[in-house]
Amino acid sequence: MITKVAQITLLVKDLEEAKKFYMEKLGFSVCTDQMFSPDWRYLTVAPQKDNATVFELVKAKRPEQQKLVGNQSGGQIFVMFQSNDIEGDYIAMKEKGIVFHGTPTTVPGGKGVGFEDLYGNQFDLYQPD
Repeated sequence: MITKVAQITLLVKDLEEAKKFYMEKLGFSVCTDQMFSPDWRYLTVAPQKDNATVFELVKAKRPEQQKLVGNQSGGQIFVMFQSNDIEGDYIAMKEKGIVFHGTPTTVPGGKGVGFEDLYGNQFDLYQPD
């Protein structure tokens, strides 16, 4: 039986650039950063170090992977992040240069606003009622 989502792979142009963005702009923590071989660096980040689900940042190497950087979900929302203070997070993230697509507004079940990462992947920030 499947019990949870453990990891989501996110293709990036540069591991250090992406790591810096997720840590400094979104306030994520590095969960794992380990070299398994010269070609395989296992780097995971999450909103909190003890999150059940982590993002594995993977350097896009092949041309077909490079085309997907910034558009992994075909222009749709890739992941929705839950907040306990959407207004405060919105202000703090905007001050750090995060590109938002509007301001927090009422959506079914709470408030939400879209934003993007350094490559253009689309995310939602959501606070339930």
